[in-house]
Amino acid sequence: MKKLIVLGFSLLFFTTTSHAIDFGVGAKAGLNGLGLDLTVGLTKNVNLRLSAAAIDIDNEEETVTVGDPGAEGDIAAELEFDYGARAAFIDWHVFGGGFRLSAGMYRNTGAVDLSGTLTGDVIVDGTPVAVGDLGTISGEVELADSYQPYLGIGWGRGAGGDGGLSFSVDLGVAVLEPSVSLDATVTATSGLTQAELDDALRGMEQDAEEDLEDLELWPVFAIGLNYAF
Repeated sequence: MKKLIVLGFSLLFFTTTSHAIDFGVGAKAGLNGLGLDLTVGLTKNVNLRLSAAAIDIDNEEETVTVGDPGAEGDIAAELEFDYGARAAFIDWHVFGGGFRLSAGMYRNTGAVDLSGTLTGDVIVDGTPVAVGDLGTISGEVELADSYQPYLGIGWGRGAGGDGGLSFSVDLGVAVLEPSVSLDATVTATSGLTQAELDDALRGMEQDAEEDLEDLELWPVFAIGLNYAF
């Protein structure tokens, strides 16, 4: 986000010393938290928009299902969300007004730290794992490690034109690739070795990623105010 802010101020400096580029700035709030937009006019109806947002949420509870079919169990976890997003959009103001179609590249830089316990005995890739075999399970869910496609619609004043203050809204979908990493240590009374538990954890990671497949299409919604110059 710091790089985006630096880029934004650089563009603002350029546009205030050279009137060749129309631009706008905005503040917003939405599913990915609080954020900023910087819009640069490319043509009368087409804008380039750079966007960043972030939010922190602590102590949320979630259940993740792991294990082979018919021998599944749950990890009861406490989650700490560190959401963030960076994006570059091309906004097409189809009719020359506020309505726009948006397409671009979107990276959800957020991660979820989890700490939980296995609530029942399971079998993972043929290996039995009992509740008493391990203590606390820690891990991380990474929502995306690269920029992914985004499509959406919205409303907002484009850069240039008459300028001024306006309400903005964005509604769209971004593609994510959630990945899960888990870590735990065998207990003194466990019938498993650490190597066997580590292999089982890799299977749990795959199960958890499959359980999170509904996150692969990430809804994006934000409202805000922007000012076009």
